[in-house]
Amino acid sequence: MNGRPNIIVVDDEPTALASLLDALTRRYGGDYRVIPHLSALGALAELERLKNEGELVALIIADQWMPEMTGSDVLVLAHRIFPEAQRGLLVEWGDRTAAPAILEGCAMGRLENYLHKPWFPPEVHLYPAVGEFLADWTRMHGPRMEIVRVLGEDPSPRTREIRDLLERNGIPHGFYRSDSEDGLRLIEKTRLDPTRLPAVVLLDGHVLSDPTNAEILDALGATDVEEPTCDLAIVGGGPAGLASAVYASSEGLRTVVIEREAVGGQAGTSSLIRNYLGFPRGISGAELAQRAYEQAWLFGTKYVFAREASRLEARGTDRIVALADGTEIVAKSVLIATGAAYRRLGIPELERFTGTGVFYIVPSDGRFVEGKDVFVSGAGNSAGQGVVHLARFARSVTLLVRGDSLEKHMSDYLVREIRNRPNVEVRLRTEAVEGHGDGQLERLTIADRKRGLRETRAASALFVIIGAQPHTEWLADAVQRNAKGFIVTGADVNTEAANWPLDRPPTRFETSMPGVFAAGDVRSGSAKRVGSAVGEGAVAMPFIHEYLKTPVSLGPGVAIGSGGEQEIA
Repeated sequence: MNGRPNIIVVDDEPTALASLLDALTRRYGGDYRVIPHLSALGALAELERLKNEGELVALIIADQWMPEMTGSDVLVLAHRIFPEAQRGLLVEWGDRTAAPAILEGCAMGRLENYLHKPWFPPEVHLYPAVGEFLADWTRMHGPRMEIVRVLGEDPSPRTREIRDLLERNGIPHGFYRSDSEDGLRLIEKTRLDPTRLPAVVLLDGHVLSDPTNAEILDALGATDVEEPTCDLAIVGGGPAGLASAVYASSEGLRTVVIEREAVGGQAGTSSLIRNYLGFPRGISGAELAQRAYEQAWLFGTKYVFAREASRLEARGTDRIVALADGTEIVAKSVLIATGAAYRRLGIPELERFTGTGVFYIVPSDGRFVEGKDVFVSGAGNSAGQGVVHLARFARSVTLLVRGDSLEKHMSDYLVREIRNRPNVEVRLRTEAVEGHGDGQLERLTIADRKRGLRETRAASALFVIIGAQPHTEWLADAVQRNAKGFIVTGADVNTEAANWPLDRPPTRFETSMPGVFAAGDVRSGSAKRVGSAVGEGAVAMPFIHEYLKTPVSLGPGVAIGSGGEQEIA
């Protein structure tokens, strides 16, 4: 077996193939073996041989126009042999005839992206694209850097929670089962207490036994609460909160972001977002969130992780965000961008498998469902994105839709991609009602409401993505909310009920408490899209700047909400 993953290049033009081979070998030859083929059939035979010999294939590049078959057909057939390999279609500059193959191929999941030829200089036109292909493959299938090592049992809900926390915060880590050879060696080397699992081993050898999320992120230096005063406190580190943080910090405001779980919020759990502006190949929610997090941090934003906001109040011109651990963030203004959480099934026979087969997010690392039969419950875009991602790894994916139409709540490009996945089955008017297994989900009972039938099928995992509810319970009556708990802003605020103290009405994103704003999914009337949340977070900033010019004093310990002025005990 070759120790390096393979890159397969197919082009029937000898000169073009030789040039591409030379460029790729010069840049990537130390880590990958680049294999050229003038024949499409020869390349497919080579892939079969590599599969039989246990080799790895990271990337397949095929020229679109070849005599035996088109490059897009080669990539479809190659995907059946190496479904984990990245696929790039090679097209001539200005070749309009290749456009349908590119557009349909990307929409239907038949290829990841395309490359142009000629591509000189390669540093500009070739290597960046190839580097993205290889980075995506390595992220899913290659070796991992381990800043943190997690030791625990498997299955274990808490172990899975820690791994998801690290994954969503972009912290490279490895997992070691406590009963494996590597796990036992780690226990012996670190002298940790095997009765206090899961444990987290840091790069310097420091061990955290059965730690809280806050202890983990504090140990990694992610939280900064040394100076609890700021111009703007942003509650929520999703797309809306991060967008506001970027603009606020870049414009000189002292900004603190408070996030209860991980950057990205609900969007951070999306395995692939393909309709976000500027990312034609798509981008995972976690990667998008990490880029935004770093961008805001470089401008000076400070972060408070794994702490939950528990109360909001006004003290004169200050707005106070109290955290569950007793910390108080004193701000001149506040933006609430806590987003919304996926609703839970509420079925005890399924909830008991939470973390051991039933999950409310689709992790970006889908290798743990490789070769297994899994189910997804939901009908929106997030559910569709999860299905497409899981289909790359699982043997089969069954999408359970309670309604009678997939098109009603899901974007057309996702519907088409799901319909064209050979290992995906869509079941309308069907829902999961019961789980079975000895400590871990092994079988799933589903009810077909249309036919009035129940059936039990083998299932390794159920991913539940069935709508959202806002994170606003901590606000109590501090600001007005609608019947579903979403925050009311702007012209929708009932100023009489709120005892609104100003001559002007609430501005567009302002809540019933002057100086407190809301943006993103948590706001009543928002579009519930990543792009919309980012836009709201950015557009809210001029209104926040305008408020900061003349902050409003509400007196000591006063919160203004749906019940009028209230003294804070």
